[in-house]
Amino acid sequence: MTLTEGFVKDEVFIDFGAEVMYGDDQVYVDYPCRFATVQFQLMATNGLTQIADRIRKDAGYKPMHPMDEYTDETCDNEGWYDFYCGINSFADNHMDSCIEFIVVNSDSPDNEEMYTIDLGADEQAAVYSRLDEQCRTYLEKSCDDLLKEAEKQLEEVIAYEHG
Repeated sequence: MTLTEGFVKDEVFIDFGAEVMYGDDQVYVDYPCRFATVQFQLMATNGLTQIADRIRKDAGYKPMHPMDEYTDETCDNEGWYDFYCGINSFADNHMDSCIEFIVVNSDSPDNEEMYTIDLGADEQAAVYSRLDEQCRTYLEKSCDDLLKEAEKQLEEVIAYEHG
């Protein structure tokens, strides 16, 4: 197991208390291309939260949790982060290129702002594998099955739009 695989196994968990969101997105290469998506809310684990705190601190904001020169008294400890990650039918590996997080309930000027934790190819593969493992265990469906459901919904939307 690599360091990345170990981190993902220990720190990336789908929040199955939140709804799995089916949808679609669009890119413009030479012409508009619409594709199916499935988005998961992730649990705010210690590892993801530390990365989010570091990203915000580097951007000039107080972290939510004590780190470096910030203590319980000086950090932005009233807020939290909501983490999201998705799969899609556009990318060859079916994985989004980042984990997104939103700053929630913060007194900071970046409250409700979205940031990203960029994922390289190996990290994308590890996260996809972890999401697939959890979906198979808790939803009894693979990520591919969920994408097929999203593609079917997208086809229905497109058929409706074109009357």
